[in-house]
Amino acid sequence: MPLRFAYGLAALSGLLLSGSMPGPDLGALAWVALVPLLWALHGRSPREAFRLGGLAGLVYFGTLLYWVYAVWDWASFAIVPGHLILSGYLALYWGAFGALSAFLARRLPLSLLTIALPALWVVLEYVRALGRFGFPWGQAADALYQQLPFVQLASLGGIWAVSFLVVFVNALIFAAVRARSARYGLLALGVLAAAFLWGQTRLAAPIPEGPERKLALVQPSIPQRLRGNPQLLEEHARVYFRLLEEVARSETPADWVVLPESILPTLVLDDPRVLEPLREWAAGQNVTLLFGTYIAEGEDILNGATGLSPSGEVLGRYAKVQLVPFSTEYFPGASLLERLGITRFLPVGTRLGLLTPGSGWEPLLLPEGAVGTPICFESIFSRIARAFVRNGAELIITVTNDAWFKRTWALEQHFAKGVFRAVETGRYFVQAANTGISGIVDPRGRILAQTKKDERTVLWGTVRLLQGRTPFVRYGDGFVYLLGLIVLWVLVRARSGLRGPVVTPTAPDSSRPALGA
Repeated sequence: MPLRFAYGLAALSGLLLSGSMPGPDLGALAWVALVPLLWALHGRSPREAFRLGGLAGLVYFGTLLYWVYAVWDWASFAIVPGHLILSGYLALYWGAFGALSAFLARRLPLSLLTIALPALWVVLEYVRALGRFGFPWGQAADALYQQLPFVQLASLGGIWAVSFLVVFVNALIFAAVRARSARYGLLALGVLAAAFLWGQTRLAAPIPEGPERKLALVQPSIPQRLRGNPQLLEEHARVYFRLLEEVARSETPADWVVLPESILPTLVLDDPRVLEPLREWAAGQNVTLLFGTYIAEGEDILNGATGLSPSGEVLGRYAKVQLVPFSTEYFPGASLLERLGITRFLPVGTRLGLLTPGSGWEPLLLPEGAVGTPICFESIFSRIARAFVRNGAELIITVTNDAWFKRTWALEQHFAKGVFRAVETGRYFVQAANTGISGIVDPRGRILAQTKKDERTVLWGTVRLLQGRTPFVRYGDGFVYLLGLIVLWVLVRARSGLRGPVVTPTAPDSSRPALGA
């Protein structure tokens, strides 16, 4: 195959997988999206395969993350190199996948390769989710958030198990075509059937009983360009209180009312102009009020979530631990950039790296139950929701502000992560967003209710406070560690020079070894 044609196939894989993601919602494409890339990698050297994989990743992340341009108002022209650098960095993982796949393909039998490739993919997805710069956006599993029978695997091995299934099926389809062998295709159908039937059985099982709570999610829909302006504090507060009055007039009273992230441009817990009216409202309605606000601790500012009891008591504080890197929250070297004068090119008033991270994922202990409160970006991490549940959370509530990204597909991509968090932890997942999407997901991943984008509204729903632990909560990333051992084993085997039988019936059109040789 000519190299230029291989590049075209690699780019096609990036486009197909991007189209399968939340937003476009062509989730069925995920089952075949990587087949063109695997075909392009066939018979290539690791160096060429790195370039092919890198191109596929660049196309994938470049299109998937198009929504970063929605923050032009904040970052100005700096968003252009920012988008390219971010997409290029993430594409390196795809490049590594390509190079290692080519290395293994020269030395392993095709049957073993079909296991090694999805194991390698998941390990690389896992690595890019680690640390302060972790960014597990656009995992292969995300495409299946509406295909709930398959999503149930997340209760066993986390989102990683679902990504493994996606890539495993792609590898089997490629093997069936490459080797002209129906057995790989039949195996793919068998794997899908088994996963589907098991998932359907789990979906049909009743959700455990637990105390019910009636929720009202307040979505104020305040544009990002306005919400941070302290001069508009009173105007924004009036928006919230109008919506709270709508809650008060409802014939069905709420137990808990949830407001989004950093609700007002002030330190709410230290500002009596806002705190006292909120206390009076909660007391008058006899409800618990949960909301996000910035919190001051000495000279440090934290992005927090807190609550007010019906008696006006502050119900603990949680401070966001996993800050958004390279943003107003966390920007390594921000002080150096200021000294160099680079920040003067940003819009007036923009500051980088203003926040201090919290110290742990401890739930808020309410009189009626324990609630895990990952804030915004934190909801895309499996380990964070799991940590909250292991520390006693009976419900997961994310407060967020996705107004930065306006009406783009970032909102669908973010909310879809809640489906996996619910199934992984066996908890109801709730998201309260400023401009949407707000919603409620049950422990099987069913979306019970959700708002539209830019809708000023109140969303009602009922959840249960649950206990018990899924296998994923008990054992965490054990599935990934097992896959890591598989990858290590096949790399050692390949390095030792062991070879399997040639599986292609005819010689390829180049002097390179055939995939599976």
